[in-house]
Amino acid sequence: MNTQLKRCALSGLLCLSLLAGATTSFANNVTVGRYLAVAEQPQSAQTKLLQQQIQIKFPQNILTVKQAVDFMLQFSGYRLVDVKQLNQPARTMLNQPIPEVDRTLDPMTLEQGLTTLAGDPFYVLIDPVHRLIGFKVKPNYRNLYNSDKGE
Repeated sequence: MNTQLKRCALSGLLCLSLLAGATTSFANNVTVGRYLAVAEQPQSAQTKLLQQQIQIKFPQNILTVKQAVDFMLQFSGYRLVDVKQLNQPARTMLNQPIPEVDRTLDPMTLEQGLTTLAGDPFYVLIDPVHRLIGFKVKPNYRNLYNSDKGE
């Protein structure tokens, strides 16, 4: 009888130890290891795509701001709006050479990177429905562009 009790106890302990290592779910948490549980939800960067952290060193073949923006957006789920839809100041900015100081962007959000490339005179326009990015000149800088009719 004593031997049967020991076997039963050992079997029970074995089952408990196996269950402890298995992945289980409790109250929106998933146990992924003996001492680690993570929430069952997407990471912030997966739901707020422009808030993902980037660190970029642009290749030497990236020469213009537009090429740099396209390079930054290539894996983000966003793309640059058709350049024909942008006002003249935004098109001019996109055709400028990328400043040497901006060839390396240290850790920042994707949105901050776009703002850095565009420069202070521009707003970054975000269309989250169609996942498009555009740029618009800020009011303080509009009078610098004769061809811009208040856009």
